[in-house]
Formats: sequence, structure tokens, C-alpha cells
Amino acid sequence: MMRKSWKIALAVVLSFGLLAFTAPPVAAEKYPSKPIKIIVPLGAGGSHDLHSRAVASVLHQYIGQPAYVQLMPGGGGKIGMGALKRAKPDGYTLAMGANSHLYMSPHVKDMGFDPFKDFIPVFQINELPYMLATLGNQPWKNFKEYIAAAKKSKGKIKHGSTGTYGLSHTMMLKIAYDTKTKLPHVPFRGGGPAMKAMLGGHVQTAGANPATGGVLSNYKSGKIRILGVAAAKRFPLFPDVPTFREQGVDLLLSSKRIIMAPAGTPKDRIDILEKALLKMAKDKTFKRLLRKMGVKAEPVVGEKLLKEVRAEYESNKDIYKNAGVKIRN
Repeated sequence: MMRKSWKIALAVVLSFGLLAFTAPPVAAEKYPSKPIKIIVPLGAGGSHDLHSRAVASVLHQYIGQPAYVQLMPGGGGKIGMGALKRAKPDGYTLAMGANSHLYMSPHVKDMGFDPFKDFIPVFQINELPYMLATLGNQPWKNFKEYIAAAKKSKGKIKHGSTGTYGLSHTMMLKIAYDTKTKLPHVPFRGGGPAMKAMLGGHVQTAGANPATGGVLSNYKSGKIRILGVAAAKRFPLFPDVPTFREQGVDLLLSSKRIIMAPAGTPKDRIDILEKALLKMAKDKTFKRLLRKMGVKAEPVVGEKLLKEVRAEYESNKDIYKNAGVKIRN
């Protein structure tokens, strides 16, 4: 009897083992299965904030889950990008990165991250030329008059920047170096807050691109004046504004909006995001939202994007060297 019971027990154990061995594998989690967060490392009202909200309002149609925006300004992008670095690499936390805090600032200050080791560039929405803006009622009518006034002011004419060693501060370092002019800056948490400070008369100039909140409408109304464009040729929206090269400053700078993911995010999820974002870029509503800013989508993805940002990283190093700034790497 004992032997029979033992044989029955053994048969049961073996049958369970066989079932476990032959059971189908558990299906992998479908991605995405919950909302996706987009961190904006810069302030409210800037081009990165506005582009992020345009993405969040349309992307759900092509990825099947809502996307929402979380502003995390501060430290010239350090706080927001630091949060992305610490985020779980599962595709549910992204950031609207800027080339200023990714491929400029790390040359001259400790940002707490490595732009290539800690992040994956997923999707560049567009690239816009950077510009120097001032109020339309300022006494200087052009770049030459502005520089002359700045030399006489001995540091009293101040620039509202997007952060120390960010895009607009870098622009001013180059202008100051080439023109031998003292051009102090006051750092703000992004282009939106800097522009608001200039419009309020707290600083005399600010950096901008066509998508910075209110730039296009304020330019058309005459409230602001554009003194120069950091591009190889004049920008179609501002055909009467000379490039900096035309005005004696050899400066090419652009503002980019790049959706980033934490390093380690699975490739299949990066691929899903990329495909959805490419479809979104063709969406009529998304195009309309960007047209309101005076811009359009010009997507860059994959190896081409990585190659471009690596090249920019190296070229920015030369800008700092030529401006007399000590670099870290």
C-alpha cells in the first residue's frame, strides 16, 4: 500500500513538472500600457514647453496612450535631465531635450550626466536658428548701434539668458568676444522666462527662436526687434534681419527640440516611439499647432540624429575655445 501511494505521489509531481515545462511563456507586457510623461527641463512658455504640449495633444492617437507634460526647470536643464537619467528606462519617461544643456553646457560645467552615455536621442522635431531680440522702443535700431550702446554702458545693458552656458549665454559669449564688448547676462529658467523678463523691461535683450512664446506676434506688431540671426542665411520669417556673419560675428547657432529617453530603454520600445512620432509629425493638427509658432516639423531619427548631435557637440567645443572659455573636456 505504501509503495502504491508513493508511486501515485511521484506521478502527480512529475505531471505538474511536465505541465510547468510545457506551459506557454507569459506574454511580454504590451507597450505602452499606461500614460507617458514628457519632462520639460526648461521654463514655461518657451519653445520646448510649447512643442511638448503639441506632442502631448496629438501623440496618443498614434501610440494608444495619453502623454502629459511635467515642467522641471532649473540649473540650465540640469534638474530635468537629471530626473530623466534617474528614471526607469522603460519608455514611460521621456524629456524634451535641448541642445544647449545636452551638447553645450557639459563642455564647461558639471551637468551631472553624460549626454551620450546616459540618454538616447529618439526624435528631433525641428531645428531653428537662434536670434538676438530686444524691445522695439530701445534706442538702438540695429546690431551695430546696440554694440555701440553696450560699450558706452560699461556693463549696464544686460542680456536675459536661458541659463549659464546655455544657448543664449553661449551666443552672447561669442558676440562679446568678437566685438570686444562687455555683455553681462542674467540667467533664467529657459527662453520663455527670459523673454518675459525682457518684455517687462528687466533686461535689455534676450535670446529667441521663432517658436519662443510670443516672438513672432510681438515682432510683427513692432513690440520687439530682432538684431541678428545666428544662421548661414537670413530666415524667411524675418527677411529684413541680417545674419550675424553679415554683421561681423562668425556665429552659427540653432535651437533643437529632441525627445530623449534614458539609456537602457529597450530598442523595441524606442522603435515603437519612433514610428508613432513619425506618424504624429504628419498629423494635420500637429502641423497646425506648429504653424501657430511659425515653424514646422523636420524630423530626424536614428543613426542620422546621433551622428548630427555628436558633430554639434564637437563644434560647440570650438565655439567656447574661440570665445576664450575654459572647457572641461
